[in-house]
Amino acid sequence: MGRWEKGASNLQLDVEVVQRLLETAAQALQAPEVDPKGVDGKIARPPATSNTVTAIEAFQSRFTSSVDGLIKPDSQTWHALLDAVGEKPAVQEPSNQPDFSNNVGEWLFPFPVLPAADWIRSPRAFASNRNNGLRAHAGCDLYFEKGTWIHAIADGTVTRGPYPFYCETFALEVDHGDFLARYGEIQAITTVKEGDKVHAGQQIARVGHLVGIQVPSDMLHLELYDKSASGPLTITDLARSKKRSDGVPFMRRTDLIDPTSRLNQWQSKLPQG
Repeated sequence: MGRWEKGASNLQLDVEVVQRLLETAAQALQAPEVDPKGVDGKIARPPATSNTVTAIEAFQSRFTSSVDGLIKPDSQTWHALLDAVGEKPAVQEPSNQPDFSNNVGEWLFPFPVLPAADWIRSPRAFASNRNNGLRAHAGCDLYFEKGTWIHAIADGTVTRGPYPFYCETFALEVDHGDFLARYGEIQAITTVKEGDKVHAGQQIARVGHLVGIQVPSDMLHLELYDKSASGPLTITDLARSKKRSDGVPFMRRTDLIDPTSRLNQWQSKLPQG
């Protein structure tokens, strides 16, 4: 649904569901620009101005990698909208990402303070373009100085690492029960290793430094997986990779999920420094 001129069918029930979700998102995110200003099940046809399309595009500009005024089943925008409100409506195709909203009290943000730069805008955001659009960003980047302590987001068990990851940084994989987290772009020396138990808020690693790139290079790169697949997280076979709604591959396992809404929830749950 969305812009008529781009082929949207705009069935009344579908439009009403999206309008309600946008209203809820506007309140939850304190973002009036994503409020459709009413639930009537209608999308104004050109050249009239549609408040709903305006709200969709405002939401896309904050939470997705492209702005087209459309919400398609199983699209990046659809999943991001579901994540933003923490619920699954009864129409449209269901998200294949689990809803962790009921577990918010059990999870912590990975740092005692919030980064100066948010994790919802490109290039830090999930699904942002990489390699000139040939690959999609598989996580959220949290910019902190090299050496900053990273804290476990929940209780869990280290399943792999530390191991070489990207541009002379390293990674840890931790099974947190409901999902698996990859703490990427960290330093080689960590406080935990494969097989160790971790507790929510525990210091487990330090922010690393990427070598050989010309962009901000001190950060935690956080990836989440719902554990519905198995095997290595990084996928070299394009055909087997999780893909963005436009077909661009993440080069990651198919159970990759978007961390954005979880970080939005956890930012009110900071570990002790």
